[in-house]
Amino acid sequence: MAAKKVIAVVFGGRSVEHDVSVLSGLQFIEALDPAKYEGLPIYIDPLGQWWTGEALTSRSRYPITPTAEKSLTQLTLDLATPANGRPRFLAYQKGLMGEKRTVINFDLIVPAIHGSNGEDGSLQGLLEFAAIPFSGCRTLGSAATMNKIFTKKIARSAGIKVLPELVLTRPSKGQFLDPDTLKSQLADAFGGAPYPLIVKPCNLGSSVGVGKAPDMDALIAALMAAFRLDSDVLVEPFVPNLCEYNVAVRRANNTAVSSAIERPSSDADLLDFKNKYLAGGAPGGPKLESGPSEGMVSLNRTLNPEDLTPEQETFIRESAQTIFDQLDLAGSVRVDFLCDSKSGELWLNEVNTIPGSFAYFLWEAAAEPLSFLSLTDAIISEGFALSAMRLGSTDANSGGATIFTKP
Repeated sequence: MAAKKVIAVVFGGRSVEHDVSVLSGLQFIEALDPAKYEGLPIYIDPLGQWWTGEALTSRSRYPITPTAEKSLTQLTLDLATPANGRPRFLAYQKGLMGEKRTVINFDLIVPAIHGSNGEDGSLQGLLEFAAIPFSGCRTLGSAATMNKIFTKKIARSAGIKVLPELVLTRPSKGQFLDPDTLKSQLADAFGGAPYPLIVKPCNLGSSVGVGKAPDMDALIAALMAAFRLDSDVLVEPFVPNLCEYNVAVRRANNTAVSSAIERPSSDADLLDFKNKYLAGGAPGGPKLESGPSEGMVSLNRTLNPEDLTPEQETFIRESAQTIFDQLDLAGSVRVDFLCDSKSGELWLNEVNTIPGSFAYFLWEAAAEPLSFLSLTDAIISEGFALSAMRLGSTDANSGGATIFTKP
C-alpha cells in the first residue's frame, strides 16, 4: 500500500484577509481524503512566523495567544533541495542539551492565504524558486489577477465587458489629494456628474477596503482609507440596482469548466467585507465551531438563480472561462461579476485565485456535482502535475552557458 502524501496547507499570513484565510485553510484540511492524504497545518501569524501543531486545527484556538503558542512548533521552510528530493520544514526547539533540530517532510504545499503575501504570486514565486511542489495558480497568474488594473486590461483585450475606471496612486509623504485635480480626472474618466463612485484597493480581495462615495468629500475620505491598504486605488462608477454573480472555474481534461452560479444576497447596496463574511453572524463574527461551512460559504445566497436569462448565463460562463484561459490559471478560481438587476447589464468585476472556502459549495451545486473531498483531490493532483512540468535542468552545461570550469 502506497504511503499517504503529506499535504502542507499554508494559511493565515501577513494579510488583511488573515482571518478568512484561517477558515479556508482549516476547511481544506478537513476535506482531505484520509485514505490518500495526511494534512499538515502550517499557520503563518501576522508577524510572519511559521507554526505547526495539532492545536491549529481547532478553530476555537484563534486568535493564537502567547499561551497557545507554547503547544505549537515554530519552523522554517527549507529552500535547499534535500538529498532525498522531498521538501521539508526545519523546526528548532531549545532543550536542556541545547538546540534540537527536527525535520518535517511533506510532499506538496496548498497555498490558502488570501490577498497580500500569499495569493499575489509572492508565495508561489518562492515555491517555484525552491522547486517545491504546490497547488493552484502559478506565479504569473497569481500576480496578474491580484492586480485589478491588469486583470481589467486582459479582460478588455479578450472582449470581456468591464466598467471604466480611474487609477490613482497614493500621494507622496507630505502631499495631499487636490479636489480640483480630482474633479478634472473624474471628468476625463467618467464624463459629467459621475457620483456615486466606488473606491477599491487595486491589490486586495474579499471586498476589503471598498467604499462608496456620493460626493467629493466622501471620495477623498474613501481614497485615504484605501491608500492605507494599497499604493494604487481604483475608482469606478457605482452600479445601480446592484447584484453580484459569482462562478468558479477549474480545469478538467485540459478544458476550463465552470461551476454553479451564485447570487450573494445582501440588504445593502454595497457588498463589502462585512456583508460578504459576517452577514447573519453573531456580533464579532461567525461561530468558529460550526463546521466546515464557514467564511464566504455562510453568506446568504441563491445558487443557480432562475432569473438569469440564457444570454446572461452564457456571458458569465464564457467570460469566466476565457479569463481563466487567458491568464493560464489553475486550481479552483472564482470569477465575480457585477449586474444592474433592472437593465440586466453585466460586467466582469474581479478574479479570485484562492477564493474563500475554495468555492467548494459552487462545485457541489454544479451541473456535474463535485464533492469537497473530490475537489481537494483534483486540486492536489493538478498541483503535482503542474509542478512536475516546470522542472528542467538548471545545469550550466545543459544550456551551453558555462563560463567557469573546474581546475
